[in-house]
Amino acid sequence: MRTSFLIGLGMLLMAVLLEAVLQCLPVFSGLPLQPSNAQTPISRYVPQQHYVFSYGWAFGNARQGTINRQGYANSRDFSDDAQVLVVGNSFVESLMLDYPDTLQGQLEKKLGGAVLAAASSGNTLADTLELVRYYVPRTHPRTVVLLIDSGNMNGLLAPSARGHSHFVIDGNRVGVQHNAYVESSLKQLVSRSALARYVYYNLKLPDWLSGTLRHGGAAPQAAAPASAAVAARGAVLNYYLSQLQAIGAGAGVRFVFVLDGERNLLYDPRHAKANWLGDNRQFLIAQLARYRFDVVDMQPVMAQHWASQRERLDFLPMDGHWNQVAHGLAAQQVAAMLAR
Repeated sequence: MRTSFLIGLGMLLMAVLLEAVLQCLPVFSGLPLQPSNAQTPISRYVPQQHYVFSYGWAFGNARQGTINRQGYANSRDFSDDAQVLVVGNSFVESLMLDYPDTLQGQLEKKLGGAVLAAASSGNTLADTLELVRYYVPRTHPRTVVLLIDSGNMNGLLAPSARGHSHFVIDGNRVGVQHNAYVESSLKQLVSRSALARYVYYNLKLPDWLSGTLRHGGAAPQAAAPASAAVAARGAVLNYYLSQLQAIGAGAGVRFVFVLDGERNLLYDPRHAKANWLGDNRQFLIAQLARYRFDVVDMQPVMAQHWASQRERLDFLPMDGHWNQVAHGLAAQQVAAMLAR
């Protein structure tokens, strides 16, 4: 009994010591979210909160920033005179970069005008549609830039996490459904602990546990028949692109899609695995051409840069998000396209 007590006391003292040390280090602070629902189906952070970002056990890429008044990182406060609205997920949000190094920051410098960014980590294609629906009438941009990465297409038919939206198919009809979110008081309380945040955000222990249970637990369910999945993918993309087309025609907005390349295959073509599953990338490009949207395909741009400079375009192997080099290349391509 006494031994158990001493072990417990030692563990408590160790936790207190770790808490004190981590309070002095750049542990990822996390970003509390605003509530979302069917009436406001968009993922936004609590406005004007200061945050600290870092990645991994060694606090890589430590950065500090402040969320704008609309609830987004790395964007000026929204106004009604935007030249460009950049929409996407964590690739646009870019917590691992300072604003001048992001696509929107570099694009604003090139255009000499207001460039806004509405993006949250985990955003799906359905989320980008909801963001366009919500902000185009409020900011009246001339151009909307949508940054699409492999996860957007690979998870096109998957249900969304809380705070995000996904596509639903009912017979021959396609729509969007939002998974509402309200941050719990318990999460707010636990997030005050630097040790808890370090385990959750930096070490990503919950992700590791869920991955372990998923691979070591029950056998996975059978995948949907290929023909059904292909048909559903086509129906969802047709709905998505036709909705954007209608918004563009009604508001006089030009849409530019920026597609991430296969960076893994550039670095190690013999051993690396592709990020885009199957023919998702080719299918998306074909559909965009069919609807006559402007496309910046980053694959040849990145390939040429890697071949000539041997300069990495991301933070791999720790973090697969774009670095300032990739953001700069994308900004150059978008600016050139808008000039044309």
